[in-house]
Amino acid sequence: MKHLAVAFVAFFLCFATSFAQVSIDGKRLAYDKRTNSYLLTVPRSAYGGSLTLPVEIDDTVSWMIIGNKQVTTSVEFPLVDGETSYRFYFAHPNVEMAILRFTFHPIVCMTGDFNDEYSVGQVQITEPDSSRTLNLSARIKWAGGTTLYDWIEKHNYHIKFIDEYGEKLDMSFFGLRNDNHWRLDAGIVDMLRFRNKVAHGIWADFDSKPYYAESQPNARNYSRGEHVEMFLNGEYMGFFDMAEFLDRKQMKLKKYDEADSTFRGLMWKGKEVTRQTLFRKDSVVVDTVERWCGFDIMYPDFDDVNPTNYSVLSQAINFVEKSDDSSFAEHVGEYFDLPVLADYYVFIQMLYAIDNSSKNIIWGCYNSAVDPKLTLSVWDLEATVGQHWYDGKGYYHAQEIQPENELEKCRFTALSRSRLFMRLKKVPLFWQRVMDRYWELRNTVLDPDSLIARYQNTYDVLNMSGALERERARWTGSPDLANRELDFQGELDYLCDWIRRRVNYLDRHTFAIAFPGDADCDGSVTISDVTLIIDYLLSGDDSAINLANADLNGDDCVNILDVTQLIDLLLGISTPDEDQI
Repeated sequence: MKHLAVAFVAFFLCFATSFAQVSIDGKRLAYDKRTNSYLLTVPRSAYGGSLTLPVEIDDTVSWMIIGNKQVTTSVEFPLVDGETSYRFYFAHPNVEMAILRFTFHPIVCMTGDFNDEYSVGQVQITEPDSSRTLNLSARIKWAGGTTLYDWIEKHNYHIKFIDEYGEKLDMSFFGLRNDNHWRLDAGIVDMLRFRNKVAHGIWADFDSKPYYAESQPNARNYSRGEHVEMFLNGEYMGFFDMAEFLDRKQMKLKKYDEADSTFRGLMWKGKEVTRQTLFRKDSVVVDTVERWCGFDIMYPDFDDVNPTNYSVLSQAINFVEKSDDSSFAEHVGEYFDLPVLADYYVFIQMLYAIDNSSKNIIWGCYNSAVDPKLTLSVWDLEATVGQHWYDGKGYYHAQEIQPENELEKCRFTALSRSRLFMRLKKVPLFWQRVMDRYWELRNTVLDPDSLIARYQNTYDVLNMSGALERERARWTGSPDLANRELDFQGELDYLCDWIRRRVNYLDRHTFAIAFPGDADCDGSVTISDVTLIIDYLLSGDDSAINLANADLNGDDCVNILDVTQLIDLLLGISTPDEDQI
């Protein structure tokens, strides 16, 4: 890291009252007691140049020195970027020294004692383009299953802002929605730390409109967020994704009617892999519990409406479990938002989302009093694009999560046990929708260069701001990561290679368009297809071959008979049967 000789001073610190109250550009600096350093957020446009900012100094500070100049009302930084740091000295009353660093991400400072139950704490939020620090109260607790353990150091958080009377306080940040409920996502199981955020952006760009979109054009079945750098009780905790909470308001579901106690909009989240979240077995509904058979009620809030209503879920599970094939194909669209489910299937296949085929699905019903149809949305997408949900026991970068695998066959996923998706795949109209959407999106959202650019751009921004290095220094070797080193560049290289290989595999296998003889899926039948089949028979390596296209005689086995038939086809001796084309 570059250091510019004797430099900056000062700072207001709500966590350590021994420090002077000093504001830079109207902003309170964030202090990290682990490194005796402070972080100031500035506009991104300031990076790479010099910056002069106003300073407000507390009366208890007798002097400050920057460079060889005494600072009174302003301070000049010759260079501002993610690598440059400044030493500063001040008398308060003793002479103090510390380090100042810069970021262009918003800074969130939280104080309080938090666990898996809500408790009141304080939140300071400073945005780079603002000349103030917001001081807010909030009810805060740990969020998500992975970070609810006491031994975890970097937790996810739910934040619900409140006013001075303890009532709900809606706030808008980063140009996003106005609401009181926000989430800080730590990316703790992810060795890249931002897979979840980027994956949510990919899903948003699928533009999967729910079935009621004409009535609610502003409905979003996705959440948006912004990377922030977070401090907890005077200790730097790394960068987080501060995101909107995916709730009734975000999805624009109908409100519960308190006047006549009528359930309208409903939301649930699959929290566990159970026979019910797999749509394999219905169960007796118990409306007096907050979690039923692996589903958590999200709306109406269980604290507000109890008993709740699981009947729509139960009816859908019963239909999937008990309907015969003909009835299922004919009526499944009455129970499920099929275009969104088709997009979701493409989405989880592309990202190899091992933890998102029964749990971590959010189900919503727009108005259960009129139509029981269920739509869905995504959540908790850290275990994607070659990342496991657990970094111990040799799972990190395990062979089973490499791109040349069928998601259904991976032992870490429940997709092969999902009666809903397995039955849907057998419905011709649904599967055609899946195929059409994959190849439509393949030229836009799912183009490998486009996918890679999303992760690369996020990496570049975090690297430029200095947040990647601060995260690496704070968490590398942490027990949270099974004591592994954080190697962001190495992980990004792995991810980029993984994506290219995954798209190639999906093109040739999962979503391949049937073309008998075209074993290499290049759109034509040539001698290279013969060579590929022979190579496969000799090596058993099926990573480059489309076995369905290679099976010319349709006996569900690729062998020397298929080679012979393909050679005859090329020589004009025979042609594939019409029902194979």
